Amino acid sequence: MANFKLPSLRQLGVYLAGLLLVIFADPRPATFIAGCLITSLAWALRIWAFGHLDKNQHMVTTGPYAFTRNPAYLGSFLAMFGIALAAGNGETTRGRIVWALALLFVIAFFTLYLPRKFAREYGRLRRLFGPDLDRHAANVPNFWPRLSPWRSGDLRRFSWARVSANHEWPWGVILTVLLATIWFVQSWSPMGTVLAGGR
Repeated sequence: MANFKLPSLRQLGVYLAGLLLVIFADPRPATFIAGCLITSLAWALRIWAFGHLDKNQHMVTTGPYAFTRNPAYLGSFLAMFGIALAAGNGETTRGRIVWALALLFVIAFFTLYLPRKFAREYGRLRRLFGPDLDRHAANVPNFWPRLSPWRSGDLRRFSWARVSANHEWPWGVILTVLLATIWFVQSWSPMGTVLAGGR
C-alpha cells in the first residue's frame, strides 16, 4: 500500500476521455478488424521494447531502440490509434464523432503529453548516461522510426524476463478488454439504445 498513488488530474482526464470514447463507440467490422490489428502490432512493439529495457540501469540502443528512441511511446500512440479506429466509423454521425474525439486525443498527445514527458525523462537520462544519450540522440530519431537500425555496437538481446520485470503483460489484458467492450457496446452502453437510431 505504501506505493499506492492517487491518479493526477491529467491522468483522470485521460481515463475519462477514454471512457467516453468507449461509451460512444459505434464499431463496424472492417474498421474494427483493422483497429484490432494495429492494436496488436502496438502491443507487440511495446513487448519488444520492454524486452530490451533495464530502466535507469543501461542506455538501451538495441531492438526497437535502434529505430526510435521512444518505442514504448510509439507503441502507446499506435494502440490509441488502433482503439480509436476500432471504436468509430466514417458512415454515421456517431462514428465520426468518435473519430473526432480521438483526433483531439492525438493532438493532446503530441502537444501536451509527449513534450512534458520527454523533457522530464531526457533530463533524468542525461544525468544517468551523459554522452551515451547524446550519441544515441545523434543517430536515432526521437519518435518516428528510421528505416534501418542504427548499429551502436551493443549486443544486448531480447529477454522475456525484462518484459515481466517492466510489468507489460497486464496491458495485453487491458487492450483486449477494451476491444471486446467496444465490439459489444450495444449490449451494455447507455448510449447503445439512446443513439441506436443515429447509427
